[in-house]
Amino acid sequence: MSSTTYDGGPVPGARRRDPAVLVGRDVERARLDELVQAAKAGLSGVLVLRGEAGVGKTTLLDQVAATEGIAVVRVVGVESESEFPFAGLHRLLVPFLRTDHPLPASQRKALHVACGLADGPPADRFLVSLAALSLLSEVAAQGPLLCCVDDTQWLDQESLHALAFVARRIHADGIGLVFTVRTGTEMAALDGLPTIDLAGLTGDDAIELLHTVIGAPLDAQVAEHIVAQTGGNPLALTDLATELASDPLIGGTLLLEPLPLGARLEAHYLQRVRSLPDATQRWMLLAAVEQAGDLHYVTNAAAMLGITPEAADPAESARLIELRPDIRFRHPLIRSAIYGGALGVQRRAAHGALAAATTRSGDADRRAWHLAAASTGPDETVATELERAAERAGARGGYAARATFLARAAELTPDEAIRAGRLLAAAEAALNAGAAVRAQSLLDGIDVALIGHLARGRMLMVRSEAVAHAGAQARVAAIFLTAAAEFRQDAPELSRHALLRAFDHAMAAAGCIVDTTIAEIAAFAYDQIDDSKAVTLGDYQLLAFATLVAGDYAAAVPLLRRANALLLAPETPDTEVLSRYLAGVCFCTMIWDDETRVRILRRAADVARRAGALHELDIVLFAWALHEVVVGNLAGADALLVEVHQLRSAIGVTPEQWQVYRMPEIVGWRADGDDAQVRDRIQRTLDVSLQIGMGASADTARIALMIYAVARGSYAEAASIARELVDDDPTHLHGRVLPDLVEAAVRADDRALAERALAELQMRAAFSGTPSASGVLARSRALLAPPAEADGLYREAITWLESTQLRSDLARAHLLYGEWLRRQKRRRDARHELRTALGLFEEMGANAFADRARQELVATGERARQRSVELANELTPQELTIARLAKAGATNPEIATHLFLSANTVDYHLRKVFRKLGITSRRHLGQSLPD
Repeated sequence: MSSTTYDGGPVPGARRRDPAVLVGRDVERARLDELVQAAKAGLSGVLVLRGEAGVGKTTLLDQVAATEGIAVVRVVGVESESEFPFAGLHRLLVPFLRTDHPLPASQRKALHVACGLADGPPADRFLVSLAALSLLSEVAAQGPLLCCVDDTQWLDQESLHALAFVARRIHADGIGLVFTVRTGTEMAALDGLPTIDLAGLTGDDAIELLHTVIGAPLDAQVAEHIVAQTGGNPLALTDLATELASDPLIGGTLLLEPLPLGARLEAHYLQRVRSLPDATQRWMLLAAVEQAGDLHYVTNAAAMLGITPEAADPAESARLIELRPDIRFRHPLIRSAIYGGALGVQRRAAHGALAAATTRSGDADRRAWHLAAASTGPDETVATELERAAERAGARGGYAARATFLARAAELTPDEAIRAGRLLAAAEAALNAGAAVRAQSLLDGIDVALIGHLARGRMLMVRSEAVAHAGAQARVAAIFLTAAAEFRQDAPELSRHALLRAFDHAMAAAGCIVDTTIAEIAAFAYDQIDDSKAVTLGDYQLLAFATLVAGDYAAAVPLLRRANALLLAPETPDTEVLSRYLAGVCFCTMIWDDETRVRILRRAADVARRAGALHELDIVLFAWALHEVVVGNLAGADALLVEVHQLRSAIGVTPEQWQVYRMPEIVGWRADGDDAQVRDRIQRTLDVSLQIGMGASADTARIALMIYAVARGSYAEAASIARELVDDDPTHLHGRVLPDLVEAAVRADDRALAERALAELQMRAAFSGTPSASGVLARSRALLAPPAEADGLYREAITWLESTQLRSDLARAHLLYGEWLRRQKRRRDARHELRTALGLFEEMGANAFADRARQELVATGERARQRSVELANELTPQELTIARLAKAGATNPEIATHLFLSANTVDYHLRKVFRKLGITSRRHLGQSLPD
């Protein structure tokens, strides 16, 4: 079977693909062959080839692309297209976009809009990425597929991130994916992928290449000198060998001049170009400027400058270019040497001629860019053209390109006020593209005196989001609050939006907040919203927040319940659900409303999946996992954290983010063994959270330490942590630790503290009225009640908690009741409660609490035996997640969409599940897979 090469149209500006001399590179060729063989076997692999210009990256791609028995699709990054959104992805996928492959409707729409094949609002870039993954997986289902991406450093950012996403999600799809990247270019999107750093050829291989190209005897000293001076760079060796082959003294001449390498290699090419006729040099400058390689445009532009088509002949004879339907430089360094070596006036003239020659409607953006490059000063006409190009880029979701076009338009704008507006719009686009540093830099160029309140508010909104991206969470709420003040008079809706963002970030910063206070934000909210006119979800959330901070818990409860009802209302737009669900989750925590919290999380997750909003889905699933930990479903939390791990691997997160979002509470519940090790794991999350101003995450780590302390009987420590959390809690979010504070204070013999905590809990539980609140209240009252009342209160607590999701609190109620019964000398009754508690804790995997229950059982005279709870036949967390979705009736494509995998990868994992469980199909999962 021969290989099939799909060519997504011309590859403008690409080097020629003539068979090249490939000497050495045994290790690299072996790695590439392993990747191809894996694809043929139905698996997938990724490899990044990184090296300096001329080191042989493309030659290696040529070699692997010639492999028999695998379809090949190639794309080359083109510098002129680096500002056009999804241009590279479109060229890679264009052979397959012409065929009707079965993709989910939302993915198909997103991909077609991104590639300019359909009209519609720009989709989330991760939905486009998932669509690319699904499409390539469908193609590979027909046979193994090799995707080669050359000169990745010149891909547009949208295509780069989409292909990096694909690289991190392929597994059992029969896809090989190879990138080449030039050394010295930052490619953070590819960080962590398998990489080979290509160095120059070794001495023997380099000398062999010289002999192969020259085809004549070569003095050993000359050869060694050439190799040493070029560092074994194959391109430099080949070019020098070609020149030396015509030297009659080659056998005995020792070269003393510095040989081309790096910048010298570019200078070497420029010297060769300048040896050509003047008309040829001018023609080649046009070709270098028209980086898409359009021969028609270059010919027409040359004619405008009085240059005939024959001027290209000497350059082609010198093997510097190749003329096909398009223009191809032998190597990108030739292009950069020509462009960099030209005078500014020469470059502007070339751009101006090409702007006039670029007439096709589909190339309007390229024409605008040429006009901008030809400009010598401010020009509103050109700036307007660039602004239109920015609008076209934004319509396809190309926010990075939109920012670039607008920034250049601003540079050419003569009116200072209009210039400021374009810089602001560029900063907004840069922020949407994830370029927070660039957004701040663009904002710094704006003269604030030239803009009004509305624009200043927009500036502050961008600044605050950029600061949040930079990890300075503590300052963000204050900036949003200032933005709300700027918007207040002219744009009350924007003011409310900014205020909601201030509320969100105040909750995230918690005790770390600086430059403002939660009380100041609440006071602004009270002034902003008339409670008699509250109608929107945002209105009720702000009023509930302000009322809570004012200390009126009773008045706040109906407001937050109304807010959550609106959040769950079918008519509430998806965008509003995604922006407001976290506040709803916090409100549910404040009143122990576990059922509503799950409904909110489920809806937010569904919306995020449909939209392909992976960053938001990451946060939703993490919050959901925390909910599962709180209610005692640690296995459910594990399953969600598997998805979180997959998402973060796909979208890329910083080490600090990994540390912050490690779910310390699950560590506290599962902790067993080395006390110092457990504390160190939790402390790392606490320290990093405080460093970046994430007070809410730091509080979660403190709760983890408190849980671990309670489980191990370190009650004074637990009481101290819980008291600090409750006392410094203006939003009442930490009411959930009041039962822990009561227990720890009672056991630490601090009855006054316990009674104070119980009084607060009793007030909140009364207004909450949920079974969960009633259950933890009865349990806490029992701890302080006289013996005549305690027994009934413990039973009441168990009855309430059995009707809720709170398995952890139910287990602790049985434990506390059993401990109390033992102290009342009712050993038989105590054993029953303690066995129940032990069973629940073991099922949860709450090791330290299980040890505590086991010790209490031993104290009753019973020998407690530790049970081992096995995982479902040693399934991995990912396999277990896939199996449970399949058991629930989801199809492979549905599971793939749910987990952001390909359907082929899902099938691969399911087959492994079947083997491990000893079954043959998914219909047997119901009997073989535990709930």
